[in-house]
Amino acid sequence: MSKRKKHPAYPVRVPRPVSGGIRAQLRRSQAPRSWWAKRWLAYMESLGMGARLGRGRSYAISGQVADLAIGPGCVEAVVQGTGPSPYRCRIECHSATATQRRALVRELLARPMLLAQLLVRNLPVQAETLFRAAGCPLLPSEVAGLRVVCDCPDPSPYCKHGAAVMFILGETVGQDPLLLLEMRGLTQEDIFGASGGESADTALPPPPPEISVRCDPASFWGGGKAEDFDYGPAPEKGSGEAPLARRLGGLPFWRGEERFIDTLAQCGVRSAEAGWRIWAGDPPPRVFEDGDGLPPGLDRSLL
Repeated sequence: MSKRKKHPAYPVRVPRPVSGGIRAQLRRSQAPRSWWAKRWLAYMESLGMGARLGRGRSYAISGQVADLAIGPGCVEAVVQGTGPSPYRCRIECHSATATQRRALVRELLARPMLLAQLLVRNLPVQAETLFRAAGCPLLPSEVAGLRVVCDCPDPSPYCKHGAAVMFILGETVGQDPLLLLEMRGLTQEDIFGASGGESADTALPPPPPEISVRCDPASFWGGGKAEDFDYGPAPEKGSGEAPLARRLGGLPFWRGEERFIDTLAQCGVRSAEAGWRIWAGDPPPRVFEDGDGLPPGLDRSLL
C-alpha cells in the first residue's frame, strides 16, 4: 500500500460485502491445472493491468461478482465495488458465424474421439486447432482478445471489475471447457444433440436401439434388505474427507463463503459423527434438527 493511501485524507476503500456472491475457489498460491486455464491466466497477465490484476483477484476470491451469465460472444456480469450500487460489466469476444458453426460441427462430428474428450470436460489441443482454422479461436490472444465494457468510472480498458469477472471465467472454464465453446457461439446441443437449427448433414445419426433395462430394487439388492449388507467402517475424522470431490475439483460458480471442497468436507465429518451417534442409540446432533452449527455461508437447503 502506498504512503498516500495511508494518509488520513485518503482512507482505504473496502468493497461492500455481497451475500451469495460467486467466489473463486483456487488459493492465491495455487496454479491452474489444465493447459487451457494456464493459457487464459497467461493472457490476463499479458494485458498489463498492473495493480488492477491483483485487485480483481481479490474481488473474485471475496465473492464480489454478484451475478454472471454466459452467452454467445458475450458474458454479462454484476460486480459490487466500494460504491452503493454494483457495476455492470460485459466481456465481449468473437462469436462464430452461422457458416463457421456449420463447418465446426461437421469437423467435430467427424472426430468421435475428440467429442468423447469434450464430453468428459477435457479440451484436446486438436479442438483449438479446428477453431483457429475456422477463424474463430477458442482461447483469447493478442490477435483475438477480450473486450471489457464496464460502467465504472475507471478510464482504463481493463478495470478491476472486469479482471474479477475474467478470473471467475478462467477458473470455471478450467473445470468445464465447454463454456469456451458456448462463448464462441457453439452450444452443447449443436454438438451433441444436433438440435439448434442445424441442417441434416451436420446432425448426429439416430442412436441404435438399445435393450430396455428395468431398475428393480429387489433384484438390485439381491432380494435382501439394505441393513443386511456390510458397508464397511464409517469414515473417521481427518482421514481424507471428500476424496471424490477433491479429485473432481471445485463446483463451478460456487456462492458459499468457504470453498466448496472445504464445505463438503465439513458436511462429511458432521454426517459421519451423526451416523455414529445414531448407531449408538444417541439422539442426532442439533445441526440436523434446526440448522445450528452449519458452516458459515452454507444454507440448510444445500444439505
